[in-house]
Amino acid sequence: MKRSILKFSMTVPLPLLLALILIADFSSCSKPNLGDIVREHIKAVNNYDVEKNLTFFTDDIVFEIYDVKLSGKDQLRNLMESDVVNKARLTIIDMKVEGNTVIVKLTEKNEGYRLLGIEESPVMSIYKFRGRLLEKIKLESSPESAKLWDEKFKPFAEWASKEHPQEFSKEEKGGYTAENASLFLSLLQEWRDKTSAEGVSVEQELIKLENEWNDAWVIRNVAIFDQIEADDYFMTTDEGNIITKAQDIADVKSGEDSATSVVSDEFKVRVYGDAAVVTYRMAVKGQYKGKDNSYQFRWTDTWIKEDGRWQCVAAHQSRIAQK
Repeated sequence: MKRSILKFSMTVPLPLLLALILIADFSSCSKPNLGDIVREHIKAVNNYDVEKNLTFFTDDIVFEIYDVKLSGKDQLRNLMESDVVNKARLTIIDMKVEGNTVIVKLTEKNEGYRLLGIEESPVMSIYKFRGRLLEKIKLESSPESAKLWDEKFKPFAEWASKEHPQEFSKEEKGGYTAENASLFLSLLQEWRDKTSAEGVSVEQELIKLENEWNDAWVIRNVAIFDQIEADDYFMTTDEGNIITKAQDIADVKSGEDSATSVVSDEFKVRVYGDAAVVTYRMAVKGQYKGKDNSYQFRWTDTWIKEDGRWQCVAAHQSRIAQK
């Protein structure tokens, strides 16, 4: 090999040889580092620098974002301005360069995700280059991410289509623009504020009902039991026995297992629309068949709201071992 190079150098004029060496050296130095270009693009996204970001793309750029296809820099600018309003931030997890393609695993955080209750979303991004410029980007989400989005977005969509049908329809059809992103976030914020307030009031209402129910046991007020327990109510005891509503009311009337005081605390309420689960601790002082009887339970009560009224449909008690 060395002899062939020497032979070539001896047969080619020195000026031409030097020129060829310079051209080869320049070509090797000018080969773009595609990974670095992608990093600079993502940095521009995180800095909300739309103008700089646009310089990384060809004029006929194609951007496939999940099931939406954008073409050209005008549509790409709209997407970038939408991301600025949405405060999108990308974090690179892994990167692989294959020829003119860069494959990046990253996560995205933005205001829309935050208001929906999504901490971050993993994304697979495929970047294809033409020379030094990006000519195609394709974003793909995992099935798990898509499922989480559907679960979080559905309650908001149901609320928005009912409370603000025109605005929600406009937002759904508006595509990626700064104006549409502002509308989306405005609707999301209102939904979050109202549902959070409703959640607090439901939590307070259910805790109040639980305490009224327990107080009714002390004073043997069967009317409260009848109101709170649904007709198909049943309780599973710590021994695995099933007690129906009729049996529970009969026990209260008999006074055989009576309570002189009931103290409940450590309430946790989880609300799922017109259903809720309440867990709490109960400390009871009372008598059973004439003998002093004190104990503690963990309760899990399942509530359903029908015709504007909450009723308990199922309960489960677990006795806390005395130490």
